[in-house]
Amino acid sequence: MASTITDQLKLATNFQSKVIGISMKDRGGILPAGHFADAAYWFEGKSGNWISSTFYMEKLPHWVETFNKQKLADKYLKQDWNTLYPIETYTNSTADDTPYEGKWPGEETPTFPRKTSELIKDVGYELIKTTPQGNTLTLDFAKAAIEQEQLGNNPTENTDFLCVSLSATDYVGHRYSLSAVEIEDTYLRLDQDIANFLAYLDKHIGKGNYTFFLTADHAASYNPMYYTDQQGNGGYLFTRQIQRSLNSELKEKFGNDKIVRSLMNYQVHLNYTLIDSLQLDTKDIKETIINSLNKEEGITYVVDMEGNQNMFIPAPLREKIINGYNRRHSGAIQIIADPQWYAGTPRSPGTTHGVWSPYDSHIPLVFMEWGIKQGVSNKEVHVVDIAPTLASLLHIMEPNGNIGKPIVEVLGQ
Repeated sequence: MASTITDQLKLATNFQSKVIGISMKDRGGILPAGHFADAAYWFEGKSGNWISSTFYMEKLPHWVETFNKQKLADKYLKQDWNTLYPIETYTNSTADDTPYEGKWPGEETPTFPRKTSELIKDVGYELIKTTPQGNTLTLDFAKAAIEQEQLGNNPTENTDFLCVSLSATDYVGHRYSLSAVEIEDTYLRLDQDIANFLAYLDKHIGKGNYTFFLTADHAASYNPMYYTDQQGNGGYLFTRQIQRSLNSELKEKFGNDKIVRSLMNYQVHLNYTLIDSLQLDTKDIKETIINSLNKEEGITYVVDMEGNQNMFIPAPLREKIINGYNRRHSGAIQIIADPQWYAGTPRSPGTTHGVWSPYDSHIPLVFMEWGIKQGVSNKEVHVVDIAPTLASLLHIMEPNGNIGKPIVEVLGQ
């Protein structure tokens, strides 16, 4: 719907800058690269290859086909996954075998060493996404892109932009939870991978000749069962059951049990086609749903996105709700869960994300190298501030939907 910072770079340089996005996830490669990218690549679990879309190209470049022929996913998975350091030194984790962790079919316990060389037979190449080697493979591909596409050595002397999303941390977190040995090992290995990648950039692009920034799209919750086992407050919103209960109540009042389409992303989505065909009152339906949801344990606020309940919600939460709303795509009603509650059931291992709480929304932000002023700040900034900061650094227009502000503290110029 709106331009990206990479789109604006393309426009500003008359499309002479190169832009490439890379990620294990399709959306992780596509969204940062934008509409005008030279390429966006992602990993296909079925084939074990890096692929793209006809939106960007009709045929993969020869260098991508050559890279795929190396079968690096096979190589990494055949090595199995053991801890980088002796497991007894992993002091930021729970025990290696807990009920909070997920396991693959055929695994008796979710413990090290993870026999990925055997699991691949049943799981396939999707398996590498849930190991730290997924990040290693992504950066291997990023290095190949830099070399083969001559990124940073643009003959027009314009700035190139490489977007890399390291998605294995997300897959590992979802499967094993925030406090697992697997997640600690993943970040220890990621630290080494990033160090190696920065050394690679220093050598091939030249120290001080590139700008590097690192952030995340979200953080994560502790598994609620783990949290409550430590005598904290937490729990699960069984959204499928809540949806069934809502539709059952709506049937009694309005004569149909298909009015609520889903409770996805903590929003209630209504079946407007059905509502219109039955000539029902949408306002009355929403009031019924809100009154019912307000009685559910684990729900702090329930808000009609186009009603007046917003005025009774703390300003920081109200701002987040408004920023996350789009009339054409969002649900009609927003659910705000109690802290440490999330959609799922006690049988759900691992963890997830998607709420406003600091454990979910507080993310890192690091800028380095060219044009960046050395320092540290505890000032609150937002992910939407990154694009205008880069626009200021590159002396180009910010994205056309921008609502952020430049982080002037990081700008050395």
